[in-house]
Amino acid sequence: MGELDDWVDARSEQLEQRLRQLGTRNPRCGCGEADPAALCGTAPDISCYECLQREQGRSAVEDHHLKARANDPADTVSVLGNDHRWLSEAQRLWPIDTLRNPDGSPLLRAAAALRGWLDVLRLILDRTVGWVPAFLEWLDAALRTAISQTWWLDLGWTD
Repeated sequence: MGELDDWVDARSEQLEQRLRQLGTRNPRCGCGEADPAALCGTAPDISCYECLQREQGRSAVEDHHLKARANDPADTVSVLGNDHRWLSEAQRLWPIDTLRNPDGSPLLRAAAALRGWLDVLRLILDRTVGWVPAFLEWLDAALRTAISQTWWLDLGWTD
């Protein structure tokens, strides 16, 4: 099993734990946010972190330690609070030595920088196009029911 497979398995475990904490398999804030990492409370009283911040008069933008605080306490990037929670959960999956880097190893700091950017790229992909595969699969099933099992031929689709 490769590192990406391990990451996917660990994220799945995190997701299941969050869903149990939230008390529902389909959590959603009133604003539409549905990422369990960003949600607080217990069903049916669920809000996202950003909405809670705004209700308390706080900024929805936070500073994220891209390489983890132990690797570079001063280097941060500004991200929305919901995304910060996602990124922080992703960091908790890093190897503990990379996350904490107790001896200040420059190689572990470099590994943290790469892991941090990989997390940001995964977040961007998840937030922008992560919904597309499930939608296309749903649409294919709907078209097979509404038109035919080979709807694309019936509609004249050619590659």
